[in-house]
Amino acid sequence: MTPDTPGDTSSPAFPEPVTPARLRGLTEDLRTDALDAPEALKRVWSGLCLARLLGLRLAQADPTWQQRRLNAESVEHQLAHDLGTSATFADTALAFPDDPTPDPLPADEVDDAVAALVEFSGTARQRMLAVAPRATQWHDERVLRHDSLVIRQLGAAWLGERGSYRLETR
Repeated sequence: MTPDTPGDTSSPAFPEPVTPARLRGLTEDLRTDALDAPEALKRVWSGLCLARLLGLRLAQADPTWQQRRLNAESVEHQLAHDLGTSATFADTALAFPDDPTPDPLPADEVDDAVAALVEFSGTARQRMLAVAPRATQWHDERVLRHDSLVIRQLGAAWLGERGSYRLETR
């Protein structure tokens, strides 16, 4: 492999539309499974991809959620960049899965989706902090510690608690 030929481009494939229940399942695994640092980082990446796709669906439900998705997007891209600097993903070019025309979430799933996104953010933060001291690679530990702060902002964005550089319309 040379600098102009990247290694694996890790973009998980999700054939079915992402649901709040699916993100909750991954969140529960993140909370309960015994994980080392590399596995924790991989689960956080998978969860971040699910959260992004769920957020795209949520954004189709109402203009309020579209604005919050824009706020969450900057956090998602920061996390993707930072995770890519870890030892775990050293030979992997992380790329988000894309859904150019996501199915809007049904109105009765909106609150559940927001709760699932916030729960994932909090659980990922807790797991990252818990695993960081046991990381065997310094770059993994650095990402786990630093991005435990960044991932908290993902939940804040979906709760409307994170400002944006973009003009919000009301």
